[in-house]
Amino acid sequence: MTAGEPLQRVRIYLSERDSADGQPLYLVALDRLRREGASGATVLRGIAGFGSGHRLRTAGIADFSQQTPVVIEWLDRAERVARVLPTLDEMLGDALITIEDIKAYRAALRSSGPFGSRSVADAAREEIAIIPPDMLLAEAVERLARSRQPLLAVVEGQRLAGVLMSGDAERFGTIALDALAELDDAERAAVLARVAVRPVRDVMREPRAIYIESPLAHTVNLLVEWGLDALPVTDGDGRLVGIFGIDQALRAALDGAQPSQYVRNSEPPPVSLIMQMLVPTAAGSADAATVLLQALQTPIQAVVLVNGFYPTGVVSIPDATRRVRNPLRSAWIAALAGDRAPLAALASTSGVTAMELASTPDLISSRASEYDAVRMLIENRRQHLVVVDSEGRLAGMVTQRGVLRALAQEGNG
Repeated sequence: MTAGEPLQRVRIYLSERDSADGQPLYLVALDRLRREGASGATVLRGIAGFGSGHRLRTAGIADFSQQTPVVIEWLDRAERVARVLPTLDEMLGDALITIEDIKAYRAALRSSGPFGSRSVADAAREEIAIIPPDMLLAEAVERLARSRQPLLAVVEGQRLAGVLMSGDAERFGTIALDALAELDDAERAAVLARVAVRPVRDVMREPRAIYIESPLAHTVNLLVEWGLDALPVTDGDGRLVGIFGIDQALRAALDGAQPSQYVRNSEPPPVSLIMQMLVPTAAGSADAATVLLQALQTPIQAVVLVNGFYPTGVVSIPDATRRVRNPLRSAWIAALAGDRAPLAALASTSGVTAMELASTPDLISSRASEYDAVRMLIENRRQHLVVVDSEGRLAGMVTQRGVLRALAQEGNG
């Protein structure tokens, strides 16, 4: 919030003895506000007061049988109050609730991390590919590869029944889906023919979903903790309403980095503090088959080509799949499917250099800021950036997931 926004103060008048689900009602209401993404609320315990019955109630040692007044004071944006307050109606019954328009002199003193008080609703992508649980697995895998989304939502009726994750390619009996998307129709059909004939319901994951009003910082932590690329987003009735993944998290962090006269943001860390320093490398003149085998064995699925200390190209699995030609191509597709013997037989003798399969590296200075890296990852649609020092020499690599982990740590601070 900033001082220039329309703000409202909501006061909810309760008794200390009011309860819901065996818990004090004020705590249940406070938890609901937090879950719905309210900016902040405080419970105030009354010292003394009387209501419509004109019975004086006081807070003291001997008042355990009395109904000491309790007030929840909630300050928020007007639009959020209008959206969230009706969700408390059933819980609060006949409790007195007041709303006042207020003018804030100062509404923020410091940064609350890269995601602030925003919720998933502020950043989720609404379009999400959905499939029925009885769709054949091969068809679903092809749709997932073509969609270039991190997951497909399996929906039965109005219910989210499960998810199909792009990272589960090996479990499906197929090749990495970013490589599958680069094959021609005949090659893709041949790969998918090896996928077991079974419905999606037999292999889908249990649906881990995130509530649309969950705080962004909390959701990013879940992506990091669970090692996921994305989560489906559901509304208060459990209906699927979108998707939130690494791409949405990076875009939200970039939006939150915009300067404000009301918020003092700490300086973002330089790339040198968030990069990984151990990077798989090879000479550009190296045999392509050898470097492709190396790429398959590395966690980042890519090899940086260097001339001495200077990066000249990057061989990544999807880019290589797009560029490689026969006879190396058939050996490469077999290796993607798990049979590396044909590719290993061509090592050092393929007659193709690694540079012929390489893409131009996306370079970023080690002195650049974390948000410079986020911007480049988004604009160039890359999974990783090659980090260079002030002399242009290879210093490390920045990955999407590494940046996400750094942003999550800042949000926790």
